[in-house]
Amino acid sequence: MKNSAFNIEKLRMFGIGFIIIVIVLIISLVGYRVQGGKDDDQDIVANNKNDMENIFTEIDKIITPQVRQPTAEEAEKYPLLTNIPALYIETEYKMSRITKEEYLPATYTLVYEDGSGIFNESMMMKGRGNFQWAMPKKPFTVKLTRDAPWLGMKSAKKWNLLGEYVDKTLLRNYLTFSLAIEAGLDNTLDWRFVDVFLNGKYNGNYMITESIQIHENRINIDKKTEGIFEIEAVYRHDDHRYCVIMNDDYHHIMYKKPEEDNIGLELKLENLEKFKVFFKEMEDSLSEGYGEYSKYIDVDSFVSWYLVNEFCKNYDSGFTSSCYCYIKDGKVYMGPVWDYHTCYGSQEVATCINPKGYHVSGSPWYGKLMKDKTFSQFVRDKWTQMRNDRVFEDFVDSIDNMINYMSDSIDKNFEVWPGALKESGLRGRKSKFTFDDEIEYLRNWIYDRIAWLDGEWYGK
Repeated sequence: MKNSAFNIEKLRMFGIGFIIIVIVLIISLVGYRVQGGKDDDQDIVANNKNDMENIFTEIDKIITPQVRQPTAEEAEKYPLLTNIPALYIETEYKMSRITKEEYLPATYTLVYEDGSGIFNESMMMKGRGNFQWAMPKKPFTVKLTRDAPWLGMKSAKKWNLLGEYVDKTLLRNYLTFSLAIEAGLDNTLDWRFVDVFLNGKYNGNYMITESIQIHENRINIDKKTEGIFEIEAVYRHDDHRYCVIMNDDYHHIMYKKPEEDNIGLELKLENLEKFKVFFKEMEDSLSEGYGEYSKYIDVDSFVSWYLVNEFCKNYDSGFTSSCYCYIKDGKVYMGPVWDYHTCYGSQEVATCINPKGYHVSGSPWYGKLMKDKTFSQFVRDKWTQMRNDRVFEDFVDSIDNMINYMSDSIDKNFEVWPGALKESGLRGRKSKFTFDDEIEYLRNWIYDRIAWLDGEWYGK
């Protein structure tokens, strides 16, 4: 039956609810003991404290799926394919039934490198992405029934599965996320590589990432007064209900999180009007010097985001799409970085295939900021510091390190998706058609980019 996963989960949640009620009663009794024992021996208080700690430990085990060793049957059913973790997703639907618009029920098993894992947990899944969704190897968003700390990442329900079909190296998102961390950009998404099985069939190497969301373990802001925004060119979207129009009338700042369901339509619209005023003042300040724009923006995050995106020369980072920011404590913070499968010379568009020249500095906000002597000096100083700290040497080394780590998974991936290496839509005649040639192209482009930016920024 299609609803069997829901029925099982209802029974599970009923059981959890019953247990929590019992625990609450126990907590009340413990509290009574503490209150009644005020004049008793201090050992009683210590014992009560231990009781409380044990109770909350048990609650955590109920709420959060535990990583454990598999049974013999589970170990046989969910083996590791290579040396990296494996994610098994099973649904009663055919994979062709999965769309971007509707979550469908499924179960998952996540097997860690040592064979332990999280087994047979409920979740929902749907497709994700625009350009990537049109590819044969589909990306997905999954929403777990219970928060879980997948592969050592901070616990949450929502996760992304990126197939990286158009990136023949499989590494461009990984490299950019890693660089953002080295640049000190807060709230950069964590990630892990896994082998993914869909309804028992191997579907390739995927990158699991955290989701961009308001959450205590993600972007920890007040959903009632603050928000997460995506900057995008007007032509890229049809729904303009929750948009702040930039001064150039060509770009929108989309009020993405929290969603209407989380805070209600009235508060969503009320906040939108406040954000329109705020962003107008913020944009005006960008031409008025550090003393003014520093009242509205977190300068460090703007510097770090710009450096990462100018370095990788990502086309969308020119405020075309997927440029995220958030408001916290009365200021705009840039980030998290997102969507980098066509950067580092991977796409022949605008000037992005050329390792020389600027791209992001032509965007609305950075066009103003990079003309400001103080801000542009911050960028040059940041670049010089990172070069002196050998960040980019480690960055290049990480390419081979990651290839060595998951070489078997890479080979298996292209056995399933050989057509990915034959694609030429992004670079045309400059395309490479083997994994090794693509890696060499990536590495050489990065070396050339570093050399050019050194000439522009290093020690200047």
